[in-house]
Amino acid sequence: MQKQPTVKELRQLIPRKKAEGFILPTCDYLAFYATKPFLYLPLTPNQITVLWIILKMAMVLLIMKGDYLVTVIALLIFQLASIIDGVDGNIARYRKHFSLNGIYLDYVGHYVCNSLLLVSLAIGLYNSTSSIRSFIPAGIGVVTMLLTKAITINLGWYKAEQRELVEKIVPIQEISIMGEQKAGERKGVINFIKVIVFDFLRLDNPFNLMFWLVLLKFPFFTLWVYAIVLSLEMMRKIFVQYRRIYKMEKS
Repeated sequence: MQKQPTVKELRQLIPRKKAEGFILPTCDYLAFYATKPFLYLPLTPNQITVLWIILKMAMVLLIMKGDYLVTVIALLIFQLASIIDGVDGNIARYRKHFSLNGIYLDYVGHYVCNSLLLVSLAIGLYNSTSSIRSFIPAGIGVVTMLLTKAITINLGWYKAEQRELVEKIVPIQEISIMGEQKAGERKGVINFIKVIVFDFLRLDNPFNLMFWLVLLKFPFFTLWVYAIVLSLEMMRKIFVQYRRIYKMEKS
């Protein structure tokens, strides 16, 4: 059997852009430890992506049961699967096995699993309380989250001669809720706060706001918090994208 690198050697061999915040960088750090055993398995990066998607989908089904303890454990496993989410990229970089389908599958997995997480929490509440009111914030959250993805500037919307201008806007949009790059002390502090807030709100981050609210037995309040946050994010994205396009046309 071929000798595999140590975790320390993996970090040196696999360059990764440092994520901002605290939870996401921690997941990236732990992903190297999770990568080590996968090096001995004959799994492709795409197959590892499918693995964490299946794991998350299984946890979604458990959350639907509505049992408090099962929900807390399933939610924690769902979020800890984000560590495995970093493994597929590590394996791809180490083996130099890159795939456009792999990137596509990764995004689809996040959008589908995160949407179903909100739905499953609402179904779990219905099964435990027989009240349908939880479907209102869950529906708002899912619709606004998917709409936010749908309204993201797409080069395919524009003619070939317009795409060069649009390409200058698209990378800026990837900053998302974390805001623009810092410029000066005041803006740097504001940006840091935005990063921390985003890190704590992100649906698939371990020990995020959703986990603690569910743990404290506030699942209905949790759904409304995320319905409001996701709605604000959609409005923010519409405003920011329109403003950037407007400035681009005026310059």
